[in-house]
Amino acid sequence: MARKPNIIITGTPGTGKSTHCEMLAESTGLKHLSINQIAKDNNCYDSYDEELKSWTVDEDKLLDTIEEDVKKGGHIIDWHVCDVFPKSWVDLVVVLRTDNTILYDRLKARGYSGNTTTGR
Repeated sequence: MARKPNIIITGTPGTGKSTHCEMLAESTGLKHLSINQIAKDNNCYDSYDEELKSWTVDEDKLLDTIEEDVKKGGHIIDWHVCDVFPKSWVDLVVVLRTDNTILYDRLKARGYSGNTTTGR
């Protein structure tokens, strides 16, 4: 029996990933995996970046946490990167983009700093 697909919805914070994932999960019956929430719930962090006011995710711990579920299929994975997930886990990657003016306003409303020199 074929497994259900795993889809990654990725893009810059503020592009609408979570909103799209929730709508897709509701309409398809796939399970929405919010990687930010999973990382928080399972303490999947290496360190805290004071300058960026952001946690650095321990990718190995994160992958170990979700591996069993994701390998079964049927998930919409919501995160700002996709290259940490093994290719064998993923059937489709969708990259969301939005107009920079809209994006700036969304991030400002969320309290993001003006530092744009960040990596992950």
